[in-house]
Amino acid sequence: MPCSDRLLNRSERYPHDYWVAGRPKRSSAPTEIRSPYDGSLAGVVHHASEQDIEAAVTAAEAARRPAAQLPAHARAQALTHVASRLGERAEEVARLITAESGKPIKWSRAEVTRAVSTFRWAAEEARRFSGSLQRLDTDPDPVSQLATRRPMSAR
Repeated sequence: MPCSDRLLNRSERYPHDYWVAGRPKRSSAPTEIRSPYDGSLAGVVHHASEQDIEAAVTAAEAARRPAAQLPAHARAQALTHVASRLGERAEEVARLITAESGKPIKWSRAEVTRAVSTFRWAAEEARRFSGSLQRLDTDPDPVSQLATRRPMSAR
């Protein structure tokens, strides 16, 4: 299924390529993502420079304490906002997942629905956070891990 022009035409809604520490940035090395289904253009991803990655890590570290001091209702409100916005754009996101991965639209819709549910669940848990860790479909191995998602067609 080819990706719609609305998904591809990000430049009208997003005149920048990505954000670092609250500031828009431009990429010098965008990569086209092609649908494994029919080879059509599914989208374009942009790559942060090493300096931008360092700036993002530094900004995240600086935000750690203020974020940790946010009251539970503020954290819950932020997570609820993410769930709501993702829900509003569920079909668009599902079509983008299908375009970049080639999976059936039914599975992509289920993936988006699960993401919305996960953010809603996290918002509820944030309201009653007791200091204990809630695992959600994670590997119980205590070794630090970093998860990233890369479209299949970018491999």
